[in-house]
Amino acid sequence: MEEVKIVSFFRFLLALLMFFRTVPGPLMTVPEQKSVTLTFVGDCTIATDQGSFKTNSLNWYTTNHDYSYFLENAAPIFSEDDITVVNCETVLSDRDLTRRNKGDGRAYWFKGPAANAKIFSSSSVEVACFANNHMNDYGAEGQRDTVAALAAENLTVGQENIPVYVEKNGITVSILACQLWSGGAEKNLYPILEEMVRNSDFQVIYPHGGAENVFTVEAWRTRAFHNLIDRGADLIVGTHAHRLQPIEVYKGATIVYCLGNFCFGGNNYPQNRSAIYQCTVTVGSDGFTFEDKLIPCYVYTGSRNNWQPCPIEQSDPVYQKIMDYMYGLRDDPL
Repeated sequence: MEEVKIVSFFRFLLALLMFFRTVPGPLMTVPEQKSVTLTFVGDCTIATDQGSFKTNSLNWYTTNHDYSYFLENAAPIFSEDDITVVNCETVLSDRDLTRRNKGDGRAYWFKGPAANAKIFSSSSVEVACFANNHMNDYGAEGQRDTVAALAAENLTVGQENIPVYVEKNGITVSILACQLWSGGAEKNLYPILEEMVRNSDFQVIYPHGGAENVFTVEAWRTRAFHNLIDRGADLIVGTHAHRLQPIEVYKGATIVYCLGNFCFGGNNYPQNRSAIYQCTVTVGSDGFTFEDKLIPCYVYTGSRNNWQPCPIEQSDPVYQKIMDYMYGLRDDPL
C-alpha cells in the first residue's frame, strides 16, 4: 500500500508540472520581448561659416526665430521614437576663438553660439555625435566648448571613438561616432567594437568620411563597413558626403552609406535631397528582430535655404525618386 501511495504522489507531481508547462495565462512564463526605436539624420551644421550673423544666415535666423523652428517639421517624428541621433558638424562657442589653419584652398570654419544646441534639445534629439572634419575648426578649445554646450542641453554627446551607451525600455544600445577616411582605418575600431558587443544589445557605428558631393560609394568604404559588420556591428549609418547614398543589407545587417545634409547652415543652395532613417529593434530570448523605414526629406523648402528640413509627401514625385535611388533602382535621387 505504501508503494502505491508513493507512485500516486509522483504521478501527481508530474501532472502538476505538465499543467504549468501547457496551460496558457498568468501561470505560464512567456519570454519577454522589448523594443526600442532609433532615428538617424545626417549632417546638421547648425551654424554659419566663421560664426557670421549675416542677414538670412542660420545664425541670423536664431535671433529672429525660436530654436524649435529649425527642426519643427521633423520634431513629430523625433518625439515618437526612443532615441534620435544627429551629426553636429559645427563648433558651438561664445568665445572669440582662433581658426585652425587649413592651408590655401577653399575652406569653411563653422561656428555658432553655444545656445544653438537648443536647436537639438527643443526638438526631441537625444544624442548629438561630434566626430567629423569640422570638429577641430577652432582647435581643442572649440571642441571642449561644443561638448559643454551640447551637454548643457542634456544631450548625450558622442565624442570621437568613445562609444555611448543608451538604455531604453530595458535594451542597451551602443553608438560609436567616428571618422573613416581610408580603407584599413576601420581596424582601429575593432577593439572598441568588441567592447560594445560585450556591453550592449545592439551596436551602431555612425562614421563620417569618404568623398564629398557624389552619389556613388567608394569600394574601400564598402569593404570597411562590411568588415565592421563582420566584427559585430548591427547597423552602420554614414555621414559627410553632402549627398544621399544608398542602403545595403549585408549579412542581415543594414548599411545606410550616407544620409546627406539635414539642417545645413553651410550655404544658401545645398543639394536639396535628404532622408530620415528609422528602425525598431525588438529583443527577445532568441536575439533581436529588426524593422526599418526611410523618410525622404527636403533640406529646405523655400526658394533658398530656410534652414528647415521637411519630410516629403508621398504624392510628390521626388519622394519615389529618393526611395528608388536609396534601394538601388536608379542612379541618383534627382
